[in-house]
Amino acid sequence: MTKILHSFQPDILAHLPKPPPIIKLPHTPLTPPQSPEVPGTPDVSNLDLNEQLGNRQNLNTLGDALVGIAERLGKDAPAHDVLAALKATSMEVHPDSAARAVMGARTTLESFIKSLGLPLPNSHFGISGLSVAVLDRAQIHPLGNLEGALGWPVPMSADDQQRLHNLALNYATAPDQPTVKQTPGSLLAYLREQTTLAPDVLGDPVKTLNALVSSPAAQQLGKSLQEGMQHVATDSSAMDHLLAAMTLQLDPESITEANRNLTAGFDLAHEDHWNQTADKVVQALGKHLVANGKTSPDLAGVAAYLLLASRAPVFLIKDIPSTVTYGSPAWVNLAVAATTIEAQTPGRVASMTFAEVMLEAESAGLADRSVTHDAQREALIDWGVVQGVLVKKADHLYSAEELAALLSEFEARTASMTSATQVFEKELPSRALKADTVLKERFPGLEALYDKRLIHVSYQKRRPWGDVFYEPGPVGPHSLRDIVMMDLKGPVRYSSSDSRIPLDKLNAISTFGVLESFNQEFKAAINEKKVAMNTAIRHLISQLPLEDRKNFELGKLSFFYNQSTTLSTELIPIWGNTLHPKEEPLLVRVERGGKATDYEISFKEGSIRSFLPNRAEPKTTKNGNVKCETIAFSPSKGGSSLRKEQPPTDKAVPDSFNGARSQLIADAFVEHTNFDDEAILEQARGLTYHDKNEKRANAISNFILELVPFYSAINCFRKGKVFEGLSHLDMDLFGFVTAGMSTAGKMIKIAGTTASAVSKGARAAKVIGMATFSALNPLGGLGDAAIGGARLAGKGLQFLRNKATKAANAIRGATGSYDVLKAAGKGHGTAVIGTYPSGNVSLQTVAVFKNNRWYHYDPIKKNVFGAPIKNFSRVGASSMIVRATGSNNAAFRHLLNLSQSPTNAAAYQRGLTQGSPFDLPGFHVHMSSEDLVNIALNNHLAPEQMGTLVREIKALRIEEAKLVVSNLKHDVSAPGVIFTDVSQIDYLARTDITSTGHCAGFSNLMALAIMLGKEDELIKNIKRAAMNPGDIQAAEFIQELHNFQMIVGDRSAVHMGKSFKQQNHLEIIDELTNSPTSKTIRIVTADHAMVAGIKVEGSSTSWFFYDPDGALVKFTTLQAMQEGMEKVLNSGRHGKNMNPYVTDKGDKFFETSEFAASDMDTVNDVYKELLDAAL
Repeated sequence: MTKILHSFQPDILAHLPKPPPIIKLPHTPLTPPQSPEVPGTPDVSNLDLNEQLGNRQNLNTLGDALVGIAERLGKDAPAHDVLAALKATSMEVHPDSAARAVMGARTTLESFIKSLGLPLPNSHFGISGLSVAVLDRAQIHPLGNLEGALGWPVPMSADDQQRLHNLALNYATAPDQPTVKQTPGSLLAYLREQTTLAPDVLGDPVKTLNALVSSPAAQQLGKSLQEGMQHVATDSSAMDHLLAAMTLQLDPESITEANRNLTAGFDLAHEDHWNQTADKVVQALGKHLVANGKTSPDLAGVAAYLLLASRAPVFLIKDIPSTVTYGSPAWVNLAVAATTIEAQTPGRVASMTFAEVMLEAESAGLADRSVTHDAQREALIDWGVVQGVLVKKADHLYSAEELAALLSEFEARTASMTSATQVFEKELPSRALKADTVLKERFPGLEALYDKRLIHVSYQKRRPWGDVFYEPGPVGPHSLRDIVMMDLKGPVRYSSSDSRIPLDKLNAISTFGVLESFNQEFKAAINEKKVAMNTAIRHLISQLPLEDRKNFELGKLSFFYNQSTTLSTELIPIWGNTLHPKEEPLLVRVERGGKATDYEISFKEGSIRSFLPNRAEPKTTKNGNVKCETIAFSPSKGGSSLRKEQPPTDKAVPDSFNGARSQLIADAFVEHTNFDDEAILEQARGLTYHDKNEKRANAISNFILELVPFYSAINCFRKGKVFEGLSHLDMDLFGFVTAGMSTAGKMIKIAGTTASAVSKGARAAKVIGMATFSALNPLGGLGDAAIGGARLAGKGLQFLRNKATKAANAIRGATGSYDVLKAAGKGHGTAVIGTYPSGNVSLQTVAVFKNNRWYHYDPIKKNVFGAPIKNFSRVGASSMIVRATGSNNAAFRHLLNLSQSPTNAAAYQRGLTQGSPFDLPGFHVHMSSEDLVNIALNNHLAPEQMGTLVREIKALRIEEAKLVVSNLKHDVSAPGVIFTDVSQIDYLARTDITSTGHCAGFSNLMALAIMLGKEDELIKNIKRAAMNPGDIQAAEFIQELHNFQMIVGDRSAVHMGKSFKQQNHLEIIDELTNSPTSKTIRIVTADHAMVAGIKVEGSSTSWFFYDPDGALVKFTTLQAMQEGMEKVLNSGRHGKNMNPYVTDKGDKFFETSEFAASDMDTVNDVYKELLDAAL
C-alpha cells in the first residue's frame, strides 16, 4: 500500500455521512432570528466529541490492520486469501465509539468494514486503497481546524467578530462570579479552572483542547455566545461560537490586522525565526502569549496550537527534519503542500507527519489550481524576504515585475541545487568499466580470457641506420583487460604463447581510446563536483540566522583546519611519526564590529555551527603521544578581500546565496576539500598488473583516500546507494533528500508494500524535491476589509471570494448534478445559489429560505449558519441565467470578431484548445459567465487569451444551464409529469456566446409548436443545432432563430401586439385550472419570457409550462399542474429565481397575454422554416 494511490483513487468513503455534530440539538424549525428574541437554542447536554474521537481511532486501527494484511499477503494474493484474512483478523473497538455498543470490545475487520457500508476489498490493491482512505479520514479532527465560526464559508464581519469577542470577555457563569476578562490567563485559563485535567492530558495540546471544549462550562459558554449574537441555532452553532471566541480572545488583533504572518501580535516571519525549526517558532509563540497575558504558562502550548491550527498548520506538522527550517527551499515545498492539503480537508495537516504531507504534496497541488497558486505565491514571498531577494512589505504591494524576478531567482537557484544533487549522485568515471565496454566490443566471446595474464608487451624501436628492434615493455605477463586499460602508445608489439589470444587483431589496434577518454571525463567530473560543493556551501550560508549571515558578508575572515599526528615512540621518532588525515570541517574566525565568532563549516554534517572564539586559532595540544594542531589555511582566491572587514551596506538582508563573499567562502571550502588529490584519480583509474608492480596499490588504500574529506560520502551519492549516502552524511542541504535514515525509514513504513523497500526508500528520500511553480500574479489590492475583518482582506480579493464561494463551487461539483441543493431542500428548505453585496464587491453564497428570510448554507457541513443575509439576490436574477431580451452584446461581439479574423485565427484557436484561464487578467475560479465577459470588455485581450476566455464562458454557461434545469426539475417532479430539458443557455453557449438571450423568440415559437403538435421536432432541432452548429442546415436554423428573436425581442414585441394584463401566480394557475378550452398564456417578467397552457382534446386534458432557460414540462393531472406551477412561479427553487414585476405595495405580478396562431401573422414566414426544418 502506498500513499501515492491517493492521487488517482476516488474517495471511497465519500458516501459515508460526515461526523455527527459535536453538540446535538432537538429538532426545531429554522426560523429567522427576530430581535430581540433569540432563535432556538441548542441543548448542550448531549456532547459526543469523545464518541467522534473514538470513531476516529477505530479508523486508525482499521487502517493499520489493513496495512499489516497487505504486507503479510503480498501484492499477488488471491481474492480468497484476502477475504479469509479479513474474516480472521480482529480489531479493538474503541470504548468511546458508537460501534462499541453494537460490536462489543472486539470485532473482525470484515464486520467493521461492512458496518461502514463499504464492499469488502478482495485484492492487494483494494486493501491498500481502503487503508489509505480510512487513514486519511482519521487524520481530520472532528472540530476541523478549530476556527469555528471564523471558518464559516461566509466569515463574520469585523463588527460581528468584535461583538463576539466582547461577549466572551464579559461572560460569567453568574453575576457574582468573575468574568473571563477578570481571570488571569483569560478564556483558556477560565475553562481550565472549571475542568479537571489529568497530567497526561495537560501535556498534550490536542487532548487538552478536546477536554476543555467538551466540558460543561465550555458548552454553556458556547450556547450563551450564540444567543448573544442572535445567530441561527443549529447542531454546531454553540461549538462554532465557542471556538471562534477562544481564537479571538488570543488574537483580537486579527480583527483589524491584515498581515497574514501576524498571529496575536507575533510575527511568524520575523527575522528571529529565519532558518529556525518549526518547534522553536511554536515555543516562541507560546512564550509571547504568556508574556502578553493571553494565557497561562501551563496552557501556552495549547494556545499556540489553537491559533496555528487554523492560521499556519504547517508549524504543527510532526517529525519535520531539523534541516527543513523556516525560509529554506525545503520549507517552501512543505508550506505549499500543507496549504493545498488543508484547503481540501481543514484540520488534517496538524495531525500529519512530514513524510505524510510530502507524499501527498503532488496530488494535493493538482486539486485546486487557484489554491495552489496562492500558496505558491505566499511561500515564495516569504522565502524571497528571508533570502534577501525581496524587501519585506505587504503581499499586495509587490508588483508583477518583482514577483516575476522572484520566481526567476527561485527557479535559477533550484536549478543549481538540482544540478548539484544530481552530481553528488553520479559515480566518478572508472577506467576499468570503460575497458570492460571496449573488451566486449573488440573481443566478444573471449570473456574467459579477459583477466588471464597471457600477454607480453614490447616496444618497437629503430636504430639510426634503420634496423628495427624490440625493447621489453611493462613487465608482464598482462591480461587483455590490462592491455586495454594501459592503452599504451605505439608502436607496440604484443606476444603470447597461448593460441587463444588474437594477436593479429590485437597488434592491428593502434589505440583503444580508453585512457584519453577516461582522463577527459574524470577531469570534467571533478570540476562538476567542485561546482556542486560550492553550491552546497553557499546554500548552507544562506540558511544561517540573519546575524550570522551578516558576519560572513561583512566580517574579517580567517580559516583553519585540524590535523593530528601520532608520535613515534622509537629512538629516532621522526621516522615513525604518523600524520593523520586533516579533519573535514573548515574552521572560520569572523571578526566584526570588535567581536569575534568562530564557525565550523561541515559538508559531512550539512551544517555551519558557531562557537565561542577559542577554536579557530593556531594552537597545538598533546594527549599522550597524539599531537593535535589547528593550522591556518590561506585560500588561493580572494584571500586578501576575505581578510578585511567590510563596511555596512544599504541592504538590510544580504543575498547570501549569490553574494561575492559567499562565493569566495565556498571556493575556500572546495579548495580545502582537495578534490584534486592524486588518490582520487588513482582510485578511479583502477589497478593494472603494471600498477601493482609499481607499488601504486598503497596510493589508493582507504587510509590515503581519507586524506580527501568525505570522498566516500560523495561517492555514495550515486544510483542504488542513495540511502548509504544519506546514512553517512545525515544531511538535507537542498530539500531533495531527507535528514538521514531515521526520517527515510519512517517514510518507507508509510509507503506500504506495493514496491520494494529500496525503490520506496529512494522515492521517499527525494520527496522534498522542488515543486513546479507557475507564474505569480500580484494580488492587486486589499479587497474589502468589511468581509471577515482585515486579516482576510489582507489576503486579497481572490481569497475573499474563494472563501465566500467555496460552498457554491462544492454544489456544482465535477458532474454538475446539483444533488446538494436537493439534499438541502429536504433538510432545511429551498436552497439556491445567489449573491450579496459586501462593500464594493459581490460575493456568491448558498442560501436557504425560511420564513421569508435567507440564511447562508454550508453544503459541506450540511448546515445553515449566522445571521440573515442582507440584500440577497438569487442567481436567476442576474449573473447565471440569461434573462435579457436583447440579442447580442455588441461590444463583446466586436472583440470576438477581431480575435477570430484570419490574421488572428491561429492564436485564437491555440487559446481555445490549450490556454490557461489563469493567464487572464483578474481571473478566479468562482467567476460567473458575465464576470468573464467583463474581462474582455475591461481589458485588451490578445487573440489567444480571447480563445481561452470563450472556452471558459462556454463551459461555465453549460454548467449554469444544468443548474437551471435541475432547479426546475426539482420543483415539478411528481407523478403525472413529463419533463424534457431544452435550455437556451446551453444552446446559446454552443451557438452564439455573445447572445444575451432568445427567450421571447423561443417562447412564442414553442407556443405555436405545441399548438401544432410539433414541439418534439422543435426540441430535437434546437438540440441538434447546438451540438453541430457548423453544419449548413444547422447554421441556417441558428440564423433564422436569431432573426426571429430580433423581431420579437423587446418588451412590447414579446406579446406580438396583443394587450397584456397583470396577474400574480395564483391568478395564472386559476386561469389554467378553469379554462374549458385550450389556451396558451405568455408569462413575462422584468427580464424573461415563458409560456404555459392547457390543451383540451376531447375528453383528455393536459397542461404545460415552458421556460426557455430550462425545459418543457407537461402535466397530465390537475394536481401536478397546480403544485408545479405554484413552485416554478413562486415558492420553489425556480420561483425564487424569478424576477417578476413589483407594485408600489410590494405585490409581485407577471405581464400575461394569450397566444394565438394568428399572432404570427405580424411577422414574416421565417418561423415556418424553424418548425419544419429537418436537421
